[in-house]
Amino acid sequence: MAVEERLNAIGRNADGRYLFIVFTFRTRRGNTLIRPISARYMHRKEVDHYERQKDT
Repeated sequence: MAVEERLNAIGRNADGRYLFIVFTFRTRRGNTLIRPISARYMHRKEVDHYERQKDT
């Protein structure tokens, strides 16, 4: 079984809600693809922590 690197991203949807996304990159036929693993809305405590961290 191949080990793939998993990356995390935080973003906002069109309504302004924060999302936490886990994804990986795959190469197929010479093209690099983004493969989502999971995505969920962030909890209020996570958003508060993120907001404090990004302002420093």
